[in-house]
Amino acid sequence: MSPAHFDWLQAADRHTELIDPVISVRQLARWDLRRKHHTRFDHCLVYATHGGEYVEFKPPRRPRATARYTAVYEVDLGVHLDSSVLTLPSSNDALEFQAEVEFRWQVADPVAFVRSGERNVPRLLRGELEQHARGLVRLHAVTDSAAAEAQLLESAAGWPRLGAAVGLTTAWTLRLRRNQQAIAHQIRLQAIGQEAEAKILDNVLGKDVDAAAEQREAALLLVQAEKVGLYQEYLEQGGARASAWYLSRNPQAGKEVMDNLREDQRQLVEKQLELVTKLFESAEAETHELAEPRRHAVRALTEVLTQRFPGGSADTGGAVPDQPPAKDLPPGYGRTPVDPGKG
Repeated sequence: MSPAHFDWLQAADRHTELIDPVISVRQLARWDLRRKHHTRFDHCLVYATHGGEYVEFKPPRRPRATARYTAVYEVDLGVHLDSSVLTLPSSNDALEFQAEVEFRWQVADPVAFVRSGERNVPRLLRGELEQHARGLVRLHAVTDSAAAEAQLLESAAGWPRLGAAVGLTTAWTLRLRRNQQAIAHQIRLQAIGQEAEAKILDNVLGKDVDAAAEQREAALLLVQAEKVGLYQEYLEQGGARASAWYLSRNPQAGKEVMDNLREDQRQLVEKQLELVTKLFESAEAETHELAEPRRHAVRALTEVLTQRFPGGSADTGGAVPDQPPAKDLPPGYGRTPVDPGKG
């Protein structure tokens, strides 16, 4: 049969995804007997009468004559599936839910479907579901998708069957979640919150780190001050004690310290001897005038000679006698000066 004899014809087979179950529509002449060529055996035929009525012939029934009919509709009675995505409002008009829906539909009443004039079943089902669901999910925040989904599915048990008004039998499942815009918004908010938390944590930890650094710096300064004080104390001692302190911290420098110490002592003794010699050899002053300076010179010399230098005798214990033995005094030292007025 040529397609030119049909008002509507879909090139559809059993595996074709249909949105309109009416496969073909054809006007009939009063004595048209070519019914064998325009139907499949598993399709329902719906005939329109001159009076505007419809008569269905489900397989295997077929009309014996078509004189009383003006048109015939070939209707697919198979089960069809459709996946759809709906956008539903939340309590915030700026953010929406995204509903992923799986529909399962089939023509149960071919006459009702033909009479309805519907040509897009998935669109019809989406519209009815959205009409029922919009007012319900609007009560929920977009972050409460699980609660909104649970309430919607529970409420759906009391709804009229989707597509029933046009002769369809249907079943459906739904998954509700935030749409991509809401997800992106939530991700931005989460990133902002995480960044703020990181800054707060960094600030808190930074203060702790700064406080610890200040404590370490104060401790180092205290240790340094103690060292400076210790250095100053020992350096002020001079001579043997300073060298002994240095040697206690640098044992490997023993030879150097001893050499320096002996050199210092030698120079000191030489200067003191030089001073004493000058005093003893001076002829410009009277003996009684030189008595006291000579006493001081001898005392200074005795102090140098009785120090506890390394390798020296410790018998004196570092004590400095007020007067040296008589045998060690220079000529004329220790005698009572003669008063010139009594001479």
